[in-house]
Amino acid sequence: MTDISTTPPKRNFPVLTGQSILSQVAWTLGSPSVVLPFLAVSLELPMFIAGALVSVRMVGSMISDVFLAQPIAARESKKRGIAISEVAIGACLIMAVVVAATGIVPAIALAFVAAFFLIGLIEEIQSLMMTDLLGEHVQSKSRMIMNYLQLGVGGLGAIGLVLLVHEVTKENPPFSRHSAVIAVSVTFFVLSGLSILAMSEAVHRPENKDGAQPVRKRKLIENFTDIVAMFDQAWFRRYMVMRMPLVVVSLSVPFFALIAAEAHHTSAKGLTAMIVSSASGYLVSAPLWQLVNMKSHRAVMVTGNLMVALTGAVLLTVHFLGIDHAVHLHAIALFIVTVAVTGISSARRLYFWDVAPKDQRVKGAAAIKSICRISAVLISAALAGVAHMHEVAWAVAFIVLVSLFAAIACYRIVVPNTKEPVPS
Repeated sequence: MTDISTTPPKRNFPVLTGQSILSQVAWTLGSPSVVLPFLAVSLELPMFIAGALVSVRMVGSMISDVFLAQPIAARESKKRGIAISEVAIGACLIMAVVVAATGIVPAIALAFVAAFFLIGLIEEIQSLMMTDLLGEHVQSKSRMIMNYLQLGVGGLGAIGLVLLVHEVTKENPPFSRHSAVIAVSVTFFVLSGLSILAMSEAVHRPENKDGAQPVRKRKLIENFTDIVAMFDQAWFRRYMVMRMPLVVVSLSVPFFALIAAEAHHTSAKGLTAMIVSSASGYLVSAPLWQLVNMKSHRAVMVTGNLMVALTGAVLLTVHFLGIDHAVHLHAIALFIVTVAVTGISSARRLYFWDVAPKDQRVKGAAAIKSICRISAVLISAALAGVAHMHEVAWAVAFIVLVSLFAAIACYRIVVPNTKEPVPS
């Protein structure tokens, strides 16, 4: 028995769509994959630290997946937690900028490591709550529409804002320009957090019965046994075969941004070009992938992986041949991989919602992310070491090779029609 209707109010869709757009603008302007690594290089942090920030962020996310998935699944109300998480991420960005203003490199390095760890921790808590919230309150087709509205409108808004900030602050020193971008990002994180409070959340409260047993405290080992137990599910095993190569492909955006920062961090247009490129990627992704995704998740994933491989190959050719190039080349490369990775990420997320049983949705998402985070931490740390000892180009070369393998895996595993059942 529950005390609420099973049909969520119709106003939830526009509220959640508006919140997702505001959040998209905030994440684009303060992106841990593009903006913050670019700032780390411009602040003269060692390349190993700049590259390892990806691993630090994923360690935070992994802790949330392993230890907090069960409490989040049991939590009745999600919207307040999501609102708090948006504000908390903004606070992490403010902390990093304030410490960076001191100009002390060791302190800046420590602040960036702390900020990335906390952002990863909070971001994953938010993602788990949002996965359950959208699965409960938004239908499959509406989730797809919301997803692409978020990318399209959010990307367009981010482009307009970063160009406006660039025009207003173009005479200022580099750090002042970068800080202005972060300040706008923080503002939108706060607005996003406030906006989600307007939704009407369906909270299920089971009736209290006399003699009900108290909830048993979970042992630490149970967090890991839950993950292992998911491999008994056929849908989970099949999904993981497709998902694992995509871990490396997802690293293409931060490492493409690093190779761009290495070449153009002193340029006055460098950061603006990177943000416009990534935001344009989100904007183009909306109509492009929505059209394809309505018919086939597989087509999106295969095409996206091939785009990453081809773009990386062209960038490596230009790099190793020593051909002189402007910031626009890296901007175009970042644009293409953003389009590709955004399409892959959206398609695999929508595919997960289609194949995961409702009662296993949160546990399955947490288990998948835990395994992928562990792999991503190790791989990104190794690639950061390669970038530090040799150059970022070799890390990009590895990503290109894995992208080709990922395209084959997605073609063999993912069914072409989202309405077809996944074979056992």
